[in-house]
Amino acid sequence: FIAFFVLNFLGGNPGINRLVRYNMQQAIFIDIALFFPGLLSGILGIAAGGAGLQIPEIVSQLSTDAIFVSLLAVLGYCSVSSILGIEPNKIPLVSKAVDDRMPTIDMFDIDAEGRITAAPRKEDEKKDDEKENDEKKK
Repeated sequence: FIAFFVLNFLGGNPGINRLVRYNMQQAIFIDIALFFPGLLSGILGIAAGGAGLQIPEIVSQLSTDAIFVSLLAVLGYCSVSSILGIEPNKIPLVSKAVDDRMPTIDMFDIDAEGRITAAPRKEDEKKDDEKENDEKKK
């Protein structure tokens, strides 16, 4: 529980290497992703028990094994990528979420007084461009 908050806090610290911060954020998202299969199996177990059905032991063992093997594959991929200095950004859903959350240098501008400010988002720039084009057409 404490590790979650520590990783979340340190993952936003720009003083730490980007690859390390990326792996911290990815660890958080993988931890969250691993919560859902356990939740789903618990809900199915309760629903099956309420309906008087028994889920075969082999089904629960196979699903647990599949989750464990998937976790090992993700950990292996992330470890090897990090050792090679490559950002491990090929994990479906998780990597996209981490990419969206990680601050990059192009997200910031330096104003005339030398202060660092947030740059306008690409979506905001597109809207501004569309407004300018509409005004020119009028």
